[in-house]
Order: sequence, then structure tokens, then C-alpha cells
Amino acid sequence: MKVALVTGITGFLGSHLARTLHSEGVAVIGVTRNKAHSATVGNIFIGDITNRAFVLDLVHQARPNIVFHLAANKTRTGNLEDFRHGLEENLFGTLNLIEACVDKPYIQRFVAIGTCEEYGQVKPPFHEAMRESPVSAYSLSKASVTHLLQTFYRTHHFPAVVLRPSLAYGPGQSTDMFLPALIETLLIGKRFGMSAGEQTRDYVYRDDLIEAVLLASTRPEAIGKVINVSSGVPVLLKEIARLTALTIDKDAENLLDIGKMDYRANEIMDYVAGYQLAENILGWRPRTTLHDGLTATVEYFRKLLQKSSRH
Repeated sequence: MKVALVTGITGFLGSHLARTLHSEGVAVIGVTRNKAHSATVGNIFIGDITNRAFVLDLVHQARPNIVFHLAANKTRTGNLEDFRHGLEENLFGTLNLIEACVDKPYIQRFVAIGTCEEYGQVKPPFHEAMRESPVSAYSLSKASVTHLLQTFYRTHHFPAVVLRPSLAYGPGQSTDMFLPALIETLLIGKRFGMSAGEQTRDYVYRDDLIEAVLLASTRPEAIGKVINVSSGVPVLLKEIARLTALTIDKDAENLLDIGKMDYRANEIMDYVAGYQLAENILGWRPRTTLHDGLTATVEYFRKLLQKSSRH
């Protein structure tokens, strides 16, 4: 039986990945800073990857064949302290994992989740040969992690793969993200304030992204590569908001306050990534249309609200 170590296992992607691995007969060992909840499968360890001793001991005990590194500080501001925390948690946390895994014969693959935000302000469509142009603490720390892993691939033959998803969405995502916040607000009949929505966004459905993550853990050609995982289709954010509203109810669009809020500082206005490398190396392409993904996501939150209202 293969053993997989999943950091950030209680998160949106981590919890779904763990369930998928478990269903395929993989022994799952999870790491989280938050107390594990009953919906999480696998053997869960509570700890922080910035704690070097904890990470070294964990990997020594677990002896994983594959590491899926999903844990991350996602602060997107430009505050100096946030840059410090982002680098400490994302860059040095990853370095601790590398130290624990490097030159270990049982480690077959190290799949790290980056982000297309690493491309920042460069002209889209984003492709992997572009020089990154980070615009936040999060995107800078993630770009730094990408280069750290590629350096260890070159110097130690470390079997790392970096996947750069565009904006992931789907059932189970936290409402501190745009789409879940929008869906929940409209479902309870409240008004939703947002920017003018002229920025383009590239959304990739959760299940499609998980499929790419699993492929990256098995394809030998993926080792040492940075690979975008995206829909490849730019959609205006205001159009996504309207599509979501129409999916909920024919009158929900009247609850949208488009243009009420300002754009974020250093907002990435044009955001779309090509996935040709994922297609060539992983044999992957997105399967879920935005319509189908939004429908599934809305239904998830609708049932969640109905369940909570009964208690």
C-alpha cells in the first residue's frame, strides 16, 4: 500500500484529495495546524510545518511515498509583516519538508501546489516559461517556493513537481473566497457588494484540479516541471457574478451591487493561463464547464444552508 502525506489536509483541496486517495486504497497521513474534524480521512497529525523538529520526526515516522504539499499562508496584502509571515510559513515551511524528504529512498514524488498568481502583472495568457511578477505576500512566497523546489531538483534530483492552478472553486470552499461568499450571500437573500468586475478570471473546478494533482504524482515526465492547471478561458468577474445569480434564482441578479467596492490594491486585472503543458505532460484538460461547476457548487451551499436551518 502506498503512503501519501498531505499537508493542509483539512483545507478545501486537501480534504477532497484525502478522500480521493483513501478511495483508491492509499494510506493517507495528514498534517494540519487546525484540530482535525470528523470529515477528514487518514491519520491526522496536528502541527506546524514551520517547526523543523516536528516535520523531521513526522516524515521519519510516516515514510511517505508521495508528499502532497497544499498547506499555505494565503495572505494577499502588501504589508511588510505579511511578507515576513508569508516567507516564514510558505518558503521556510517548504524547506523543512524538503530537508525531511531529500535523499530518502522511499520518497517517489513531491507535488507542491503553487498558484497562477505568481505571474502577477505579466501579460496573459500565462505560460510556464514566463518570468514571474508577484504582487502580494502570497504570490511572492509561492514564487520563491517554486524556485526553491526547482533548485533542489537540479542539485539533488529531488522529485518535485509544482502545479500552478488558476482560481480553484467548488463544493466545500471557504466563504472567505469570492464565489462561496457570493453564493451564500445571494442564497440568504442579502445584497452582495463587489467591484466593477472588469477584471478577467480563469476558474478551474475542484475535481478537475484534483485529477491533475493525482496525475502529477504518477507521470515521470512531470518531475522537475512547473505546470499550469486552468480552464484557459477568461471570463469577466461581473459575468461570473451574473451567471452565479442566474444559477441561484431568476431574481438573484437584482441583489448584485456591481461597482459598489473599489478594486484591491495591485489587483491583477487580466488573469488567464494556458494549460498546454498539462495536456502534453499529464494528458490533462479541464472537463467541467463553468455552468456545470457553478450548478454543483450552488447546490452544495443550498443543501448546507437548508441543513443548518433545520438545526
